[in-house]
Amino acid sequence: MRWKIIFVNAGIVIVLGLITFAFLAGSLGNVVANQAERKAEVAQALRAANAQLALDGLRMERWLAAKVTEDEVKGVYLGGTQQARSEKATTAANRLRDMAIQEPAFAKMAPSLVLFVDERGVALGRNGSALMRGDKTAEAYPSLAKAIKSGNTASDVWLNKSRQEQMLASYAPVRGDDGEVVGAVVVGTPLNDERLARTSELTSGQALALSGQGEVIAAGGNDASQAAFGNQAVATAVNGALKSGSLAHAPTAVGGRLFGATQIEGYGDAPFVLVASVAESLVPSIAGLLWPVFAITGLGVLLVIVGGFLLGNYISQPIAELEDGLLAVINGNQELRFELEHAELGGLVFRINSLLNALMGVPEDTDEEPTEGDETGTG
Repeated sequence: MRWKIIFVNAGIVIVLGLITFAFLAGSLGNVVANQAERKAEVAQALRAANAQLALDGLRMERWLAAKVTEDEVKGVYLGGTQQARSEKATTAANRLRDMAIQEPAFAKMAPSLVLFVDERGVALGRNGSALMRGDKTAEAYPSLAKAIKSGNTASDVWLNKSRQEQMLASYAPVRGDDGEVVGAVVVGTPLNDERLARTSELTSGQALALSGQGEVIAAGGNDASQAAFGNQAVATAVNGALKSGSLAHAPTAVGGRLFGATQIEGYGDAPFVLVASVAESLVPSIAGLLWPVFAITGLGVLLVIVGGFLLGNYISQPIAELEDGLLAVINGNQELRFELEHAELGGLVFRINSLLNALMGVPEDTDEEPTEGDETGTG
């Protein structure tokens, strides 16, 4: 009997566990792997990262615009020999870099370059060394020449392998006492994996990358690597963003991730694209999320087995005792009477003892028979 109890109840528990898993898997599928929602998260990550980078550039421009009005900066352009102006430029550049490092707004984006150029965009001097003096910087980066000509601050992406430059640069024109532009100050901050990781940390926390000139320039955030963004699906999204000027999604998921791309904003008209990546699903697998259902089902089966043994023994043992006793009576033991205490079988035991007394002609020694629910039967 016990095995019938176990099999029936265990079957019920298993069926209920499977039904629960099927319903939960169907309900959660759209929640954890909804393509529309995940693509919307890609778009949100791109907007947030774009805004953060644009804000970084704007903050640097405003800070520079205030610094270029100081006498020490203007003094670089006042008379003297070319060598003297270059020395002044280097000294002033070192001072500006030290001041920028102390600015809380520029945390984790300390300038790697502070450069003074004249009104033609030719470098006078930079921080840390005598390099770049006489360099025709504006020819390499037309946006600098445009900023000097217009007299407005600006920012741009500087990426030039031959010059070994990869940074986000901000410019502020310097005006003389007569109000004419006499040059400009350039501040460049590193454009690397750490910069993208900082941007991700301040925004969505998703993996980010900057792509340009047919390659991934930097990647960071959420364990991102440049290799993760170097696939054909990302290239398709990048090309789509460049052509449309708006957000473009990769046609397919790659490695369990969705990709999107959009042109970087606030850094000139250069064809650089910001790429974001999010997990295709919020969890590695539905089964992995719902494994507790199977664990609870297994625990239920175990409890059914334990309960089945206890319940089976509770019923089968007294029945076996009755069976053995009746067999003894049949074999001639007419004096045998059952003394069995049992909540469910007590009434049956009493009636069996009464039947045996009647068959053997033994008078009953009780005044009344037990009522329903009595737990004992005696002879």
